Amino acid sequence: MAIVHGIRKVSDLLDRIMIAVAVVMLGAMVIITGAQIICRIFFTSLAWSEEATRYLLIWSTMLGAGCVYKHSGHISITLLQDAMPKAVRELMIIAVHLVCMVLFGVIFYNGVKYFGRQGNQLSAAMRLPMRYVYTCIPIGAAVMAFHALSMTLDHLMALFGKEAA
Repeated sequence: MAIVHGIRKVSDLLDRIMIAVAVVMLGAMVIITGAQIICRIFFTSLAWSEEATRYLLIWSTMLGAGCVYKHSGHISITLLQDAMPKAVRELMIIAVHLVCMVLFGVIFYNGVKYFGRQGNQLSAAMRLPMRYVYTCIPIGAAVMAFHALSMTLDHLMALFGKEAA
């Protein structure tokens, strides 16, 4: 049970870090877009601003998806699950998290492959190596997989009537 507690603590820490990073990225997007508007009105437009906000949006989306998964915020239809007895419901939730872990593993694997293939390409305006953009795919998938593992273990403990203290 100490392992389950440790995994939950790491998951909670990862969640707090990802929320903080996503908030900083969203704030940077607002500042960059505001600067772009001001520069476009009074001076000349910033050539890099659209590209920077796009990449910040991609990163904040991948990191934010893990936060939403951790808090069970993604859309789900639980009509059948809610109609089941508690033990069956817990088994169904565990099955969903296991399927999600497999999906996150596939995303991680393909994200690493894509990163390897396209990582040397440079972005058009900022001349930023695209590996910095593509890295968000395996990182986001790994974070979501870790949250899924934590939630699976929590539901297994609930199924067996044990508290992961």
